[in-house]
Amino acid sequence: MKKIWKNTGTIREIKNITLSFAQQWAWFELLKSKVSPSQKLMIAVSGGADSILTACLMYNFFIKNKYDLQNLFFIHCNHWVRPGNTADEEFIKKFFENTQLIIVKRQKGTTGKNTEAQLRNRRYEEFKKQAKKHTINQFIFGHNLTDRIESTFLNLLRGANINGFLAMQTQETHHLLWGLQVLRPILWLSKDEIFTICKQNNIPFVTDPTNNDSTTSLRNKLRNKVLPELYKLSHKHTSTTNTFIESMKNIYEQCEQTSQHEKNILNSISQSPHRHAIFAYQRKIDSKKITNEWLLQVMKTLNISNNITTPLLNERKKFLQNNESGYKYFNKTYVFKSHGNIYLISAPKWFWEKQIEKSKTIAMLGQVKRYDLTLPITKKEQIGASLRFAKTTDRYHNKSWNQYCITAKIPVFWRNFIPVLVKEGKIINVWKEHI
Repeated sequence: MKKIWKNTGTIREIKNITLSFAQQWAWFELLKSKVSPSQKLMIAVSGGADSILTACLMYNFFIKNKYDLQNLFFIHCNHWVRPGNTADEEFIKKFFENTQLIIVKRQKGTTGKNTEAQLRNRRYEEFKKQAKKHTINQFIFGHNLTDRIESTFLNLLRGANINGFLAMQTQETHHLLWGLQVLRPILWLSKDEIFTICKQNNIPFVTDPTNNDSTTSLRNKLRNKVLPELYKLSHKHTSTTNTFIESMKNIYEQCEQTSQHEKNILNSISQSPHRHAIFAYQRKIDSKKITNEWLLQVMKTLNISNNITTPLLNERKKFLQNNESGYKYFNKTYVFKSHGNIYLISAPKWFWEKQIEKSKTIAMLGQVKRYDLTLPITKKEQIGASLRFAKTTDRYHNKSWNQYCITAKIPVFWRNFIPVLVKEGKIINVWKEHI
């Protein structure tokens, strides 16, 4: 039987959620650094305690900080794989009444396998579609510390490196969502802590009885048979304290701090809105110091290490060590080498070949705002010129545009995104500082 805790009505009636001081501090510090007022967020809600608590906390965060609730979306997927799915959906509809709720249903009677992985892939396909439709900036999941530990052990059984051990991160891009940013705001709470918070605050949720069936998946076997024994063997094992869980939490935090340190070493580069890049970083490094370990750490830091193999790492390392310029593409990310610099840019394929057909005629001296840039017009001869972006057919200083860029050491991915002034068919000014 499914269980629903005392229902206080709707999410709008769950106010002033009681958390411990440590929990409040962690929650506030995380959200104020990860969520901005202009972002559009979508929260995945299954009906379980973890996703419902996440939804309530995010809703309260929006209310208290006076964020626009029109930027907060909720999504629920009904797979129709067990009788309880209908009750889950009805509970979700009632609890999220008068919010921006999206219900995605799989057609009844649809054939096909329903393994855990296949159901997850279907969900993420729907998430991706809805995120694109509603221009979502960040996806929110209710994954918690207990989920993370389970995933770590699953990965260890499959043969994992440090990336597999870390399993999930608080904020990262997700390979199933084409690089969309994912935030897991309760990743530091265990399942027991989540149940306690929900009960204390009368937050309703449903439980899935299949989670207790150890025969359905390896994760369930770990969840119900293996990990509980480790919890019991802990030095301290109470309803609020478990030294094994605390140890895992500390290890995760240290791994994330190391990962963030590596990311800080990478220099972020400008991202033209026309380039549609998810991220863009630069690193100048002695080619002799490039190792497989360094490459893997950088890829892990940028969340692009999925499906990485030793042969692939070897191939990338040789390319970066032996070539002065060029590029490689992997996991929707370009690795460029140009004049001693390494650039990592997550963007659509061949993005740098795009030519932007926009132009503005300069009518007066002063500051011109165009294409998200502020450009100074200081000379009279510039009046009457056309302000636009460079094209491969342009010539400058008696050279083709590409020849000029090679001499000026401008990487290929910047060349079509440089603002120029053109008069009588000739470039009279180039703003290289805006690349």
